[in-house]
Amino acid sequence: MDIKSLVKLAKALSDPTRLRLVQQIAQGNTMGCTELYACVPISQPSMSQHLKSLSDAGLIESHKEGRNMYLRINPDKLRELEDFLQLLKPVAAAQ
Repeated sequence: MDIKSLVKLAKALSDPTRLRLVQQIAQGNTMGCTELYACVPISQPSMSQHLKSLSDAGLIESHKEGRNMYLRINPDKLRELEDFLQLLKPVAAAQ
């Protein structure tokens, strides 16, 4: 994972609302936006802005079925983040 992608991902996860959204999306294979509104009660424009930030960072993927939008965690991006964090583990353990 390059530094630019890592910074974008860290910024996306640094917001408490976006972190709650990611936690809710991660609970299932896919989650519809209407289900997400019920779990994280914020305005529709705020929801769109937060989901765009998560999508731009590559952390979530979406697909549309009719009028409904469905979201899921991007497993490849999550794996990249896990791999990066594992690289920090030996450094932290040595200190």
